[in-house]
Amino acid sequence: MKEGTKSVLFGCHSFIHSFYVLKAWTILHKEWPNWWQIICIMIHDIGYLGKNYLSNKEEYKMHWFLGARLAGELFGKKGFDFVASHTKNPWVPLDPKFKAADRFSWVIASDYWLNWNKWVEKYITPAKEWKKICLEGMKDLTKANYELYLEIEGNKKDM
Repeated sequence: MKEGTKSVLFGCHSFIHSFYVLKAWTILHKEWPNWWQIICIMIHDIGYLGKNYLSNKEEYKMHWFLGARLAGELFGKKGFDFVASHTKNPWVPLDPKFKAADRFSWVIASDYWLNWNKWVEKYITPAKEWKKICLEGMKDLTKANYELYLEIEGNKKDM
């Protein structure tokens, strides 16, 4: 089974992550997203299905497209742009509210769930360390979680 499929079905990009994004949105922005944004948040990472996103940078880069296409079919351009804006891509700018909630979701996530993800997806980064990295990453939302992950893994290999 490919990394992304495991991730969407059982791991860090499952519906549980989307619920943490919603919770993070309400904490950071003191309001709920609009009803259509809630649906977009629930589908924003389905593009990981069928991809080896941890070991293939090109597959990671396009993970946003499937969710954006589906959101576009449901809600038009605003839906497409909203989902597309949660990660770096050349077509739309980052949506800072969505990106911040997506990043902060890892900070507020349960250690049990993060450690489950570590086991399911064979991550090396423990929950507490990942939370610290994501909290620090709130300072620069232009850097993707994937880039944070690669930096950590690269630094561990250099040791």
